[in-house]
Amino acid sequence: MTTPTLLERFAEQVAAHPRAVALRHNGTSLTYRELDEWSGRLAARLAARGTGPGTLVALAAQRGPAAVAGVLAVLKTGAAYLGLDPAIPVRRQRRMVEETGPHCVLAEPGLDQFPTLDAPRVTLAPLTEGPLHQGPEQEPDEDALFHVVYTSGTTGNPKGVRISRRSVRGRLEWMWQDHPFPEGSVLAVQKSLALVASPWELLGGLLKGIPSVVLGTDELLDPVLFAAAVEQERITHLFLTPQLIAGLLEESAKRSGGHRPVLVTSGADTLPVETVLRFREIWPDATLLNLYGMTETASNVAAYDTALLPVDADRVPVGSPVAGAVLSVRDRLGRRLPPGVTGEVWVSGPPLALGYLGGDGEDRFTTDGDGVLHYRTGDRGRQLPDSVLEMTGRADHQIKIRGYRVELEEIEATLRKAPDVTDAGAYTETEGGEARIVVCFTADEEAAPAALRGYLRERLPDYMLPARIQQLARLPLTTNGKLDRTALSTLVKNAGQERTAGFAPSDATEAAVAALWQELLGASPASADQNFFDAGGHSLLAVRLANRLANTAGRRVPLRRILGAPTVTAIAALCREIQQEERA
Repeated sequence: MTTPTLLERFAEQVAAHPRAVALRHNGTSLTYRELDEWSGRLAARLAARGTGPGTLVALAAQRGPAAVAGVLAVLKTGAAYLGLDPAIPVRRQRRMVEETGPHCVLAEPGLDQFPTLDAPRVTLAPLTEGPLHQGPEQEPDEDALFHVVYTSGTTGNPKGVRISRRSVRGRLEWMWQDHPFPEGSVLAVQKSLALVASPWELLGGLLKGIPSVVLGTDELLDPVLFAAAVEQERITHLFLTPQLIAGLLEESAKRSGGHRPVLVTSGADTLPVETVLRFREIWPDATLLNLYGMTETASNVAAYDTALLPVDADRVPVGSPVAGAVLSVRDRLGRRLPPGVTGEVWVSGPPLALGYLGGDGEDRFTTDGDGVLHYRTGDRGRQLPDSVLEMTGRADHQIKIRGYRVELEEIEATLRKAPDVTDAGAYTETEGGEARIVVCFTADEEAAPAALRGYLRERLPDYMLPARIQQLARLPLTTNGKLDRTALSTLVKNAGQERTAGFAPSDATEAAVAALWQELLGASPASADQNFFDAGGHSLLAVRLANRLANTAGRRVPLRRILGAPTVTAIAALCREIQQEERA
């Protein structure tokens, strides 16, 4: 029996349940018939402009129903897509578009940032009239391109990874088979369509008749709103980073007797043992899977059911191979290592990507003595006696920040291109259990860190921005002439001891805000009007600030208000306003 294609699965759901809710977002819903007609009309417009098998569409959309309709429309033409998230800096988006050379741009209004690209345009907006296009005349081969995903690169530029239709479908089929949706399931959509893991959220529930709820940005930033959305929407299936899981658990613990999910999958970062134990305590009947994978393997290639984890474990394993993947542990010469011995993890099998755009970094893909193609992950791990895989670290300087893969070399190379900067080096430090990036630079003259942060913000996504930028007279080198990151950390710490705060609080409220500022960012505010994000803050730190300000304000400070005015004086004024409201 032939396995249905992704489009055939969608058509089956449309035919069987045309009036059933396919998507919910911001209080509105979209039925299967409405989604089918919307995507069909978009596909017709794309096809009329020559889009079809073998072509690539630049798909620019916010996380929402339009992104889902856009992906379905591209599938109906037989083309592939490059997902573009508006949160990605425009300069970075334009470089991605220049490298991929898309045949057509399908963008929501205001998100077409490519005025010099000579390609047809189709507006990604709801369509109620026009012809329908339900599928390509001939379904593309399984080895054809599904989408292009960019990830951080060591050369100073992001790398485009070509993901096949086979890889994406294999990931979907594995989850459907090993973890089928029970009746009453609801799937959460919270990932950008620019991420390699997004097809599971965009299509995983949709193609099985399971309603999907697209979560808003505020809900993902604020654990209180996130927990409320999970309960209100009765969400049963979530694919989250460990940080989001931890925040959701703590808020859910305050809602005793409330709704509980069925399956939570964790990926993209190390899952702490403490989070697993807390999960068992708060949601004892739910399943928590620890997943392992990377962009070059079309998302996940291993999974571990954390119900098997001993309470005295030191690490959470990443488990056993899934989706047809083959995992092995090798030494530096590519020889297999026996169980218990640490080496580099190699992956082979159907999940492997088709390679990189332009061949950049192709040395990561290698063929062994048996002629089998492998991807060398750079992760160090070992096989445990029960054949599950445990990760122990990295063989290079790649790190994970808030679930995103970051190559420190890309940050360094980007900063070296800034005016007057002569050299740059980066390292990570851990603050409150979270990795933070510190960037150092040398220059012929004194340079303003705020100006350099602005330079980086125009070129790097938010999660790659450093928590601190420090100018040094020189960068320390090893005897081999390479950057000595350990010595660099010591130099920065010594430089930090010499700094003095430039902000004098005017009252107890400002003093309380400044104290939290220093606790979260590792340095006092430089001035009364310094921007929290220019000082190294990011969205998750802003959430923590909002939570901890409750003691000062008398109740929790709304996150959106902080984001709108993120200076010491503005935040203190907000706290005073709330204090007055509480007294009234």
